[in-house]
Amino acid sequence: MSIEELQKRREELRKKLGEVKEIREKFNEKSKQLKEKRQELAAQIKKYKQEGLHHKEQRDETNIRVANSKKRRRELNKEYKEIRKEIERLRKKYLPEGESLEFLNKRKEELEFKQMTHQLSKREEQELVEELSKLNEKIKERQKILEKTPELKEILEKERLIKEKGDKEHVKVRELADKAQEEHLRMMECFNKSDELYKELKKIQKEYVMARLDADKAHKKFVSYIKEIREIEEQMESMK
Repeated sequence: MSIEELQKRREELRKKLGEVKEIREKFNEKSKQLKEKRQELAAQIKKYKQEGLHHKEQRDETNIRVANSKKRRRELNKEYKEIRKEIERLRKKYLPEGESLEFLNKRKEELEFKQMTHQLSKREEQELVEELSKLNEKIKERQKILEKTPELKEILEKERLIKEKGDKEHVKVRELADKAQEEHLRMMECFNKSDELYKELKKIQKEYVMARLDADKAHKKFVSYIKEIREIEEQMESMK
């Protein structure tokens, strides 16, 4: 090749060198951005996994508390049934036959509520007043018997306390079950987000690998062009 041809070839290579350098830098920059995105996604995945595991622990701990509370509620219900049996036995022994004191008090409350909230005719009002009067007499009669019967009074108080405890335990079971369900939903939400981000991470990783391959390919061309330019310049130098 003549000097002119070598010079022309060198200029072509220098132009290609600039182009391939630009391509290499573009893929290097893309690789850098993808790497940063990959690191960001990995950090988010880790965060959501840790949060998910935290909610799982909270759910499992709460479920244990639910089980313990249910067990306590069953024990109280069993105790309540036993007390009810004893109350019935003592009632038959001490109280007159008919409605229980609890039933009478409940009926009294219903009638008093009706009296306050309903528009009654004169006759209906009279009938209601008479029924309330009879109820009050029965209630007083049973209360007097209770006051004279400590054994029955004591067990009725015990029944009230057990029922109160049982009701509280029932509310506790419901609240804990709701909390466990809430923790479960939060756990699933975190794990689902983690899975979605992992899919995105795999996509980013694939793009990163392709960008690195393209950058390496451009770099090899860059090196080969430099080598060829040097060889041409050496050849031109020897021809002087």
